[in-house]
Amino acid sequence: MKKSINYLLISLVAIGLLAFTNLKPDVSSGFKSSFTETLKNAKAYTLEVAEKMPAEDYTFRPHDSVRTFGEQLAHISMSSSLLNKMFIKGEKVEFDPAEGEKMMKMVGASKDETIKVINESFDEVIATIESMSDEDLQTTFVFGFAPNKPELTKEQGFLFIRDHITHHRAQAITYLRMKDHDAPQYRPF
Repeated sequence: MKKSINYLLISLVAIGLLAFTNLKPDVSSGFKSSFTETLKNAKAYTLEVAEKMPAEDYTFRPHDSVRTFGEQLAHISMSSSLLNKMFIKGEKVEFDPAEGEKMMKMVGASKDETIKVINESFDEVIATIESMSDEDLQTTFVFGFAPNKPELTKEQGFLFIRDHITHHRAQAITYLRMKDHDAPQYRPF
């Protein structure tokens, strides 16, 4: 009887260990789904800002040293796309800053063109994150635009894109108010 109990205990421990080692830990942080929603809301909010400014005021700039309203929004879109391609997707991108500035000025002068690139760039970044696994989000890249060239995870890269969008959208909202146009209601995440 004692032998039977020992065999039973050994068998239960062995089965338990075998079951435990076959379990895959849930490494899902929830970042992908929550950040996808954040990007969708950021897109809607940015489009709302773009719509609030009349087309004739897209070339408004409060000072010669800053971008126009339209250039702020074009910069959001073009930079988000560039950062997504270069750092998140790891694509080789030929980037000429002078050519980028020229394109930003051209796009930003047109309300319709600006809204078009806002839609395209947000859709591109959203599609990228939706295609990634949690493991992909933890892979790293060297952020070459920063002075100390830090190594960031792709998750951190997406957070940088979000912060960059927020920064320039806030500037555009200030321009709206300076022209006495109503700004859209703030919406977090």
